Amino acid sequence: MQCRGDAMEFSSKKDMWMRMIIWALIGVFIWIFYESTFIEFNLVGIIVMTIMIGLLLSIWFWTRYKIEQGILKISYGPIKKSIDIQDIQSIRLTVNPFTAPALSMYKIEINYRKYKTISISPINQERFIKELQKLNPKIRIMGNE
Repeated sequence: MQCRGDAMEFSSKKDMWMRMIIWALIGVFIWIFYESTFIEFNLVGIIVMTIMIGLLLSIWFWTRYKIEQGILKISYGPIKKSIDIQDIQSIRLTVNPFTAPALSMYKIEINYRKYKTISISPINQERFIKELQKLNPKIRIMGNE
């Protein structure tokens, strides 16, 4: 977690299984890139593998959550999302292996607006929730279900 002025930034928790999957895929894509470049030249393979490697590296190194000026800013590689903290209705801790802007199965499920939900995995979940509640004391903390 980093504090910059009135902004707080939380990195994503990274599970070992996610580490193995992402780095194995990067290895496979590097091998395909190598083959497309030096074994049998394939421009489409070079372009696609470069994009895939770049996408996975950006997800691994730049998945983070920033609380700044009443907004929760979620970065998942090149994908960005902003949620007004006043729109957050409830939060619950969940264990879910399915995809989300998170690198861990241990997530915080955030319900906001009428029927919108997003799951994220900040390293220090307790501190993250407290920071959100400072800005919006109406946020309900739900039990694990």
